[in-house]
Amino acid sequence: MAAQKKQPAGEVHRNKIYQVLECFDESEHKRLSKFLHSPYFIKTKTLIGLYDALMARIRNNEPGFDRRVVWEKIQPDTSYDPIIFRKYCSDLLKWTEVFMAQETLMQNNNKSDAALLEFLERRKIKPLYTRAIREARAQLAEKPFRALDDFYTAYLIERHYYAMMEFDVTLDKRTNIEAISHQLDVFYWIEKLKLFSARLSQQRTSPQQYEMTGMPEIIRFLSAYPVDDIPELAIYYYSFLTLYEEDNVANYYKLRDLLDKYGKDMPRQEAIEIIDSALHYCTGKFNRGHREFYQEYFDVFAFALDYDIFSRNNEFAPWRYNNIVGVALRLDKLAWAEQFVEEYKHLLPPDTRQNTYSFNLARVYRFQKNYPKALALLHGVEYEDIGYNLISKMMLTITYFELDEFDALDAFIESFKIFLKRNEKKISAQRRTSYLNLLHYVRALTRLIPGDKAAREKLRQSIENDKSMIVNHEWLLEKLDESG
Repeated sequence: MAAQKKQPAGEVHRNKIYQVLECFDESEHKRLSKFLHSPYFIKTKTLIGLYDALMARIRNNEPGFDRRVVWEKIQPDTSYDPIIFRKYCSDLLKWTEVFMAQETLMQNNNKSDAALLEFLERRKIKPLYTRAIREARAQLAEKPFRALDDFYTAYLIERHYYAMMEFDVTLDKRTNIEAISHQLDVFYWIEKLKLFSARLSQQRTSPQQYEMTGMPEIIRFLSAYPVDDIPELAIYYYSFLTLYEEDNVANYYKLRDLLDKYGKDMPRQEAIEIIDSALHYCTGKFNRGHREFYQEYFDVFAFALDYDIFSRNNEFAPWRYNNIVGVALRLDKLAWAEQFVEEYKHLLPPDTRQNTYSFNLARVYRFQKNYPKALALLHGVEYEDIGYNLISKMMLTITYFELDEFDALDAFIESFKIFLKRNEKKISAQRRTSYLNLLHYVRALTRLIPGDKAAREKLRQSIENDKSMIVNHEWLLEKLDESG
């Protein structure tokens, strides 16, 4: 058949398969290419050609592809058919999903073992079954800390073994029903504790009420169960209790002990969940005046840094970066904070990296009392995020005061007030009031007459009375002490 004339370029297209392929890294693409070239799976070269054509666009950072242009590469001798083209894309997506499932299976020996046992059980292949069971159990037993999925996998392994015993009683006279029940119970309890924790957290930030079916009964049962004998269950149990019984600090310290022992061996996502639970508890405590929990927060965070738990895909979340710098500065760990700001800068997302870095370096300079450098950095950045903007403007207010630039300070206070008014729908009334109070008292500080002890003490009393509604009231009181 004669080749068709080249079709005119059409619109840029981004379908599901294109979006999925964009998510893979280069090593995954290499393995996917080998997978697609395997005759065991792919029976047509057209799909391989489609994959290659899409990948050429992706590697060139193209936003999408022209369907007709791609068609000409994979079917140069036929006219473009949109229905058939969609079928090709759908087939390639299906095989890519098979690849992803295969990757997951190969990276998890326990799941692979469970799949093998399912095959052996279904086909009743006795020569391999006993050895496969023994090896699967041994692999799980060797783990210093089991993931949640490991308990479900162990349950499946024991179920398969039980099924095998049903047709061959000579394998073992003693059934493993207790083992089946135990693995399923632990999996269920951990999963329930995770869900209970999520619901409690949501209830504190949302007016919506959640029904937590079975929670009192499960917690009552676990309180009498030897939870500490199963570290994987214990760590989720005490993590839940830090939310459920906030005033019982013993639960937090039990969680800390377990985290210190097993945190490094936990799967990354599970470790992050537990560490965040501990950090959340610390935040709640020091927000309620328990200042010793600043050190606890720092220690837990440092633990996560030591074992590189927080970085994902070679990136570090900006909000984590901000939080630890703030806590380090509260603890007067100025050198540590500056080193951290520099050391982790390259892991910040590229689109927010410079702003996040400049913001936090300015915070460090402020605590180092290097106000000119702090001022230069803060003036050079305009933040889209309202939270960044508020803290940045607060630091500018403090910096102008520390530099005795009172004319500039007066002008800035007025512009800050306008900013708060303009963004009143984006800022809660309580938060807006706390910043307005700061501006009010900063201006009052500038108008204190030197030597007027009565005025100074009156101002101090007023700040003490309002401190719960003043952002950074500690700094105000510090400046009052210096003025006396």
